[in-house]
Amino acid sequence: MLDTKDNVPLKTVPTHKALAVAFAAYRINKSYVKHTRRFSEEENKTVFSNKELVKYYFNPSWRPKDFVEFQITVEDHAAVADANKWMKRYVMLGLDDNLDDFKKTMIECTMQDEVLINNLGIIAYLPEFVKRDQHETNLKKEIRVEYRNSQYLGNTKDSVESVIAILDKRYSTQWESYNYTAVTTEGNLVSFMNKFAYDVGTMLRCKAKVKAHTKNRLFEANETRLNYVKLYKV
Repeated sequence: MLDTKDNVPLKTVPTHKALAVAFAAYRINKSYVKHTRRFSEEENKTVFSNKELVKYYFNPSWRPKDFVEFQITVEDHAAVADANKWMKRYVMLGLDDNLDDFKKTMIECTMQDEVLINNLGIIAYLPEFVKRDQHETNLKKEIRVEYRNSQYLGNTKDSVESVIAILDKRYSTQWESYNYTAVTTEGNLVSFMNKFAYDVGTMLRCKAKVKAHTKNRLFEANETRLNYVKLYKV
């Protein structure tokens, strides 16, 4: 009888290797790519989602013809070590009861010696999760220390103008726009949506109307929500 054991998909893989592959995928894509993108032009190579890069790495028989094999580097392993330190802080600080289900699942996956093949999609997202989590932790501290005395701008529907610095950006697939948090040169927090991508730290001149007076989502500081936003180079 023919031995077909090599054709049977793995049920589990070592977690440390799965994480290294996840960081390799993140390095290759230069970010987290949610959906695979193929192009009609032959010169444009397929951009595989991070999830598929990880799954195909461990399952050669699943690979499509346009998949390009890749290797794990020393830098990827170093990134895993840093990520593990960051994830362990949740356990060490005893915050488990306060975490949402998604964070609990992330922690459970990374703390085990083996990870199920079905959970490789979660592992593939971990580099982005850690990057975002570190950023938001540092941003929360910055807002608490530097901008806790933020003041509201004007009244609803008032026109406002100021020079701002981008503190945070999150892409909304629902609105196909970026949701920005920024701070004025006077230290007042504002937030708004815009279709164009601006890096964190970018200085811009902003003209807008006041939509609402709200609170920052990371710390209870006053934040002015803007609409009809126009941005210009300083």
